[in-house]
Amino acid sequence: MEHLQHHHHHHRPHPELAPDPETHSREGTPPPPDTAVEIVRQVTIDIGPPPDGGLEAWLCVVATFLLLFCIFGCATSFGQLELYYLSHQLSGYSKSTVAWIGSCQSTLTFLGSIYTGRYFDSHGPRMLVIVGTVASVSALVAIAFCHEYYQFLLAHMLFGLSGTIIYAPATSISGHWFLKRRSTAVGIIVCGAGLGGVVYPIMFKQLFDQLSFRNTMLIVAGFNGVLMVPGCFFMKSRLPRRHPPPLKALAGPWHEARYVFLVVGSGLYVLNVFSPYFNAPTLATSNNLPANISSYAIAILQTGSFLGRASAGFMADAFGVWNVFGTMCFATSIVLFTFWTGSPIGTAATIIGLLLYGFVSGAWFTLVAAACAAISPTREIGMRLGMLWSFVGLPVLVGPVVCGLLINVAGGKFTYAGVFCGFTMLMAAFITPGPRLMQAIRTAVFGPRSRLEDAESSTETIVAEDDEKEDSKEDTKA
Repeated sequence: MEHLQHHHHHHRPHPELAPDPETHSREGTPPPPDTAVEIVRQVTIDIGPPPDGGLEAWLCVVATFLLLFCIFGCATSFGQLELYYLSHQLSGYSKSTVAWIGSCQSTLTFLGSIYTGRYFDSHGPRMLVIVGTVASVSALVAIAFCHEYYQFLLAHMLFGLSGTIIYAPATSISGHWFLKRRSTAVGIIVCGAGLGGVVYPIMFKQLFDQLSFRNTMLIVAGFNGVLMVPGCFFMKSRLPRRHPPPLKALAGPWHEARYVFLVVGSGLYVLNVFSPYFNAPTLATSNNLPANISSYAIAILQTGSFLGRASAGFMADAFGVWNVFGTMCFATSIVLFTFWTGSPIGTAATIIGLLLYGFVSGAWFTLVAAACAAISPTREIGMRLGMLWSFVGLPVLVGPVVCGLLINVAGGKFTYAGVFCGFTMLMAAFITPGPRLMQAIRTAVFGPRSRLEDAESSTETIVAEDDEKEDSKEDTKA
């Protein structure tokens, strides 16, 4: 039992509580060699809480901001590229067919996060950032020379893979450097995606109007390459390298109700989160917006996204991550039912609908990482976010394609697609905070938990900790 108590201590964040091997020797019960090595390793890696600031921390934030600016600036601007493809190289294909290119790209952006998140937890982000940067720039160069449908599909899939290599580390890295201001740091980082979403649609349109498609894509590739290089140097982990946890560790979070409900709810939300981004021009034209405004519909939506991403972190620090996160889920469905299902609703209402959807969805993207980090151990943030993004990658493949079909059925209007999107967002709004809602209902109906229930809960926690100790002993022996 004494050995188990010492083993429990080295899980705590205070190095002074770690057991002393010499004490074991004096008591006549020397620790096994593997356990002694583990004790030394644990004391070595216990380097204190995140600094919540400093030059290295903020350089990491800026470098990560630029990475997401480039990756998601291009990814969420696919609607602008889709318009060009449908009127030029892929004019013989339907809108729903071309939408598969964007869906596959978005799916791959998230699908591999379970592996990259696990690698990040063990080895840090540097190699991932280097490989992701090279793949991203190479994909844009490849797109510049595409002519056929399969060529565009493969090139955009490569770009999606570059995104999955970078995204999990980018949304996890703030947990290594920030604690009290973690939501603010995440908000700044994810703002890169929002600002990129504003800049890239405008840049694509202006360059397409003046240059050839090939030259436009080569310029964007060079632009991205320059902005992504700092991430190879300044985006780094604060924690030392370690051996990756056993694969069975991936099953641990799935025994926690809060995490399971978060992942399932996020999957429903992300099912259609990109559909309005890809189809913003459709909403604009179906509401008879002037051509000089409708051509910038994606940029208008992305402006709202940037504002949502920028303010979400501050709101979360002020009112609580999960309070703001849950509110944004509900707000998204309200915005969709209000502004994206009627047609025509007028120029002013359409612009407001674009801005508001961008705001709430941008805030959601900022807070999902902070919400996951809030219920995760620091060393598992990358793994848990990676599993979350991998899970939500599959629904992304379906949503935009279904919306494309619904738009065709509605005669080019977003009405049916808006109802579909709003309904899935509403389901996500109820499922995501499921355990918290059930606890609130239980408290309202039955009153606060009794001391007996608290004692039973404490006993269950102690038993669970003892089980974890036994598992750790078995892993050490193995």
